[in-house]
Amino acid sequence: MSMNSKQQIIVAAGIIFERYGFKKTTMDDIAYAAGKGKSSLYYYFKNKEEVFEAVVAHEAEQLVAEINTAINASHTSVDKLRSYVNVRMKRFVERGNLATALNDNFLATFSFIEKIRNNYSDFEIDMIAGIINEGIDRKEFKPVDANFTGEAILTCMIGFEIPLLTQSKTIEESVNKINNVIDIFFYGICM
Repeated sequence: MSMNSKQQIIVAAGIIFERYGFKKTTMDDIAYAAGKGKSSLYYYFKNKEEVFEAVVAHEAEQLVAEINTAINASHTSVDKLRSYVNVRMKRFVERGNLATALNDNFLATFSFIEKIRNNYSDFEIDMIAGIINEGIDRKEFKPVDANFTGEAILTCMIGFEIPLLTQSKTIEESVNKINNVIDIFFYGICM
């Protein structure tokens, strides 16, 4: 399947934003990387913010597809939740523009980033709550408030992002830490 011009620009821009960061990347850099004239860029996008927004949306779509694949391959709700957390956190540790958009304080000053963050957060809470509700129906989980629990799990994951990123030497080490956190979440610390 060949990519259209807009897709080529988004893919090339993703690589450039990841390499140089949002602040240092120029429309010239993106045009050059995509092998397009600057006029082609402006045909599809008004400015660098719009390109970045498209890149982040593209990465979010890929992550959602990856999460859905992992969830659909899992049989129990416990496994689905573990798969969800693992895929999400692994992708975060690998970095990427979505992770940057969700965490970079400089980017937080842009209103379009706030919109991305809010949409993505709502999506995550809905997805986790869906798994929890399914687990309650199947008598795998206690009858908890699924939305509140979803928010709690998301807050936990967000809280672990920076320590995982800065203190893990390998992705495997990160995944182990993530699974330890999930175990604490599922089984608590009581004997």
